[in-house]
Amino acid sequence: MSKNTNTDTKAKRALISVYYKEGIESIAKQLTENGWEILSTGGTTKYLKKRHIPVTEVSEVTKFPEILNGRVKTIHPLLFGPILAKKTPQHLAQLEKFSAPKIDLVIVNFYPFEEALPQKKKGIDFMVDYIDIGGPSVVRAAAKNFEHTIVIVEKEDYIPIVEKIVKDGDIDIDERRALAAKAFSYTSFYDSLIAGCFLNGMEGNPAYMNAAGRKAMDLRYGENPHQRGALYIRDKNSPLMNFKKLQGKELSFNNILDFSMVMEVLNLFTSGDEDFSVIVKHQNPCGAAVGTSQKEAFKKAFDGDPKSAFGGIVGFNQPLGKEAAEEMKKIFFEVIVAPDYTNEALQVFKKKKNLRIIKMPLGYQEKSDIKTIPGGFVLQEKDNQLKAFKDFELKTSRTPTDNEIKDIELGWKLIKFVKSNGIIIVKDGMLIGVGAGQMSRVDAVEIAIRKSQFPLEGAVLLSDAFFPFADSVEIAAQHKITVMVEPGGSVRDNEVIEKAQEYGISLLFTGMRHFRH
Repeated sequence: MSKNTNTDTKAKRALISVYYKEGIESIAKQLTENGWEILSTGGTTKYLKKRHIPVTEVSEVTKFPEILNGRVKTIHPLLFGPILAKKTPQHLAQLEKFSAPKIDLVIVNFYPFEEALPQKKKGIDFMVDYIDIGGPSVVRAAAKNFEHTIVIVEKEDYIPIVEKIVKDGDIDIDERRALAAKAFSYTSFYDSLIAGCFLNGMEGNPAYMNAAGRKAMDLRYGENPHQRGALYIRDKNSPLMNFKKLQGKELSFNNILDFSMVMEVLNLFTSGDEDFSVIVKHQNPCGAAVGTSQKEAFKKAFDGDPKSAFGGIVGFNQPLGKEAAEEMKKIFFEVIVAPDYTNEALQVFKKKKNLRIIKMPLGYQEKSDIKTIPGGFVLQEKDNQLKAFKDFELKTSRTPTDNEIKDIELGWKLIKFVKSNGIIIVKDGMLIGVGAGQMSRVDAVEIAIRKSQFPLEGAVLLSDAFFPFADSVEIAAQHKITVMVEPGGSVRDNEVIEKAQEYGISLLFTGMRHFRH
C-alpha cells in the first residue's frame, strides 16, 4: 500500500480486529469494493488475506510490531489518534503531519473471557490470558468520538450497519450514538465479568459493584402492561441461557420470575430418590408434594390448593412422562418446567397450543441476590444454606415420628421460598396450607390453617422466623398439629416452649431464619 494512500485523510478506513470472525469477510469485501481501506491485526489479518481481501496490517501504519506474544497490538498513538480525531481542519492537519490515516469505522470484539469463566478454577494466572486490553481501549476511544468514528461491537450489527454505510455513505447521528452506547455497555459488561472473577473467593463486599448482564430477549411488557421489560443474563452457564421452549406463547416477565422460582425449588430435589412436583404462583409455592410416581406427586401438589394452582407454573424434578401430562391437561397452567419430556408427554401437550413447555437443566445455584432501591441497590449472598434435620434442636419432650420427620425435611426445603411472614403446613408428603406475606405471624398461621382442606391432626407446621408469642402454638394445638418448626431467637422463646410442652407438641429450633421479602 503506497504512502500516498495511507496518508490520504479523505479516504475511508475501517479498523477490523475481531475474535468472532464468522461473517466478517462479507462486510470487509463490501467495504473494499466500495473504496474503503481495511486495517487489521494478527489473526483477523490472516483470516481476511486467506479469503483474498486486501488488508493493511496495523503494524505497517504504526511502524511498530506486535510484541509480548500479542499482548500489545493496537496500543499506539498512530492508531488511537486517527480513531479519536475529529473531522476538523486542525485535527486532520495533525493526522497529515504524522502520516496517520483517519479511521472512520471500528469493528472490534474481545478475547472470550466469558467463555473461559467455566475454567476459572484453574486460577487467576490462567484467566488473565483471556483479558483483552487493546480491544476495549480501541472501542472506548471510538465510542467517545462517535460523531466522527462509527463503532460496532456486536455480530448482529455487522451487516445492517455496513450495508447502510455503503448504500448511504454514512449513518445518522442518533444511530452513531446508539452504537456508542452499546459499545460502552459492552466494555462495562466485559470488565464486570473480569472484576467478578477476581473477587471470587474474596471475603467482604466489593467497593464497587456492577449488575451487568447481556440481553437475551425483549419481553412483551414488564410486570404490568404499561411497563417495558427484558431478560438479561449475567452468566452464560445459567439455565436461563440454556433452557428450551418446546411449545407455547412467548414468555412474560411474570412467567420468568415464577419459573425461576420453580427452578430454585427443584434444585433441592435433584437426588432422584422420589418424584417431586411443585406449583408456584406469584413467586410463592402454593402446592408441592413427593410421590411414588409423577402422577401422584402432581396430584398431591395440586390437591393441596386447587384454587391457587389455577394459572400457576408446574415443575418436576424428573423427565416428564405421559401419565402426569394426561393428568395436567385437564387444568389451565401457564408453564410446565421439567429437565426433559418423553415424546408421549409432548404429544399430550400439543393439544394446548398456548401452554408453554420449558425444558430446563437443573442444579445451577446463584450466589448473589440483588434488589433495586431508589438510586441504588442492595446486595446480599443468596440464601443457599439449608441446615440438616440432625442439626435441629428438640425443645420439648415429644419426639417426632418417622413420618413426621419426612414431612419436616420436606417442609424445611419449602419454607424458605415463601414470602415473609411465612407459614406452611405439611402432612403425608404434601404441602396442605400456606400463609404467605403477612405482616403478623399469627395471621400467617391462621391463614395457613384456614387454607388447608385436609385434617390437620399429625401435621407439621413450619415458620420462616421465630414465634414472637405463644399464641401461634395455642392455635396450632386447637387443630391437633403435632410438630412445629421455627428458628428460635425470640425474647419469649421460653413461653413458646412451655406452651408447646403443655400441649404435647414437638417443637424444634433450627437456628436459621429464612426471611424472604
